[in-house]
Amino acid sequence: MKLQILKSILLSSFVLVTLTAHSQAGSKKATAKKVAVNTAESRVNWLGKKPGGEHDGYVKLTDGTIQLAGNEIAGGSFVIDMNSIVNLDLKDENMNQRLVGHLKSSDFFDVEKYPTASFVITKVSRLKSTTNATLKVTHRIEGDLTIKGITKSIVFDAHVSNAEGKVVASTESFVINRTLWNVNYQSKSIFAELKDQFINDDITLSVKLASN
Repeated sequence: MKLQILKSILLSSFVLVTLTAHSQAGSKKATAKKVAVNTAESRVNWLGKKPGGEHDGYVKLTDGTIQLAGNEIAGGSFVIDMNSIVNLDLKDENMNQRLVGHLKSSDFFDVEKYPTASFVITKVSRLKSTTNATLKVTHRIEGDLTIKGITKSIVFDAHVSNAEGKVVASTESFVINRTLWNVNYQSKSIFAELKDQFINDDITLSVKLASN
């Protein structure tokens, strides 16, 4: 009899815990919402280097959403317009257009075939606030970056704020290896005979996302 009573108590406790967990999960799901990215205020900055020089600029976003759970960023995604590549350092317009045209060509991002790139957030972790050289980091963001139809996981740190319903996320500068996305033009790791006529595999990126 005592054993039967104990089993009944344990079963009741299990049911109660399960129902509570489902209730909490449902509550979190109910409070989650999506806000649209303000594409006019959001962009991806880029920096590429080679021996004796470098170029920098940005690309714009065409669409995006940020998922919130309460006041915390919980997920999101955005689409990058690869036709919007801008160079900032070359002041000669002809040289500037030549560089941008080359970046859009099949040597680099093959924009005619792959007009967009995308990023999907897969995990967000709140960090103990640490002040770095450029900004106060609050979150670590993991996600899937797709360029030229190839998807790879990346991780970067960011400062995320949510004031009066407007979310702004600004990342620390982070580096990706372009050859992982089949952007191989003048890569020394792909073409060993280039000597000093190569372009660095690493591209430095930083991202600013702002909601409407």
